[in-house]
Amino acid sequence: MRRKQSGAGAIAQCQHCGGESVLISRALGLCVDCIRKDFTQVLPLIEAAHRAARSSFNLPEQLPRDEAGIECQLCANQCRIPSGGRGYCGLRTNQGNKLIGATAEKANVSWYYDALPTNCVADWVCPGGTGAGYPQFAYSRGAEYGYKNLAVFYQACSFDCLFCQNWHYRHSATRAS
Repeated sequence: MRRKQSGAGAIAQCQHCGGESVLISRALGLCVDCIRKDFTQVLPLIEAAHRAARSSFNLPEQLPRDEAGIECQLCANQCRIPSGGRGYCGLRTNQGNKLIGATAEKANVSWYYDALPTNCVADWVCPGGTGAGYPQFAYSRGAEYGYKNLAVFYQACSFDCLFCQNWHYRHSATRAS
C-alpha cells in the first residue's frame, strides 16, 4: 500500500480498487466502498489483516477447533484447544490435557478512576456521564463534573476487532496464561 505523506491525514491507496483516501487505514488497506460493494472479493485481505494483527500477540489466527482438543467454555467461542495450544482470547492454554489460565472465578483485570463525564462508557449506562437515572443514580440531570467513575477491564477479549482501543491488553493476556 502506498502512502503519500506520513502521520495522520496521510493519503493511502486501496489494495482492491486503487482509489486513494485519508480514510484508508494502514492495518486494513481497503476503502469502505470496496468493503461494502465487493465484500466477498476483499474478505481474504480482511482475514489476512486479522491474522497479521493476532500473530504479533502469539494468538491463534482463527478459533481453535481441534477435534482432540479440550473445549473451553469461558465464552461463546467455545474453543477446542489442542494440546500445547492457546485459546482464541489467549487466556487459556492446553497443557497436558488440562486447561491452564483464567477461570470463571479468576481473571486478570485492570482498573483506574476515570473523571466524569469523559468515562470509557459515556453512554446511557453511566448515570454520572449522562445524568440518566437522576435522582436515584446521579446527582444532576446532566453530565457530572468533579466525580470519578471506577473503570474496570478484563485483560483479554474474545472478539477480534482490528481497531480496538484496548489492544494493549492482549500483551497481558498472553503473559498471564
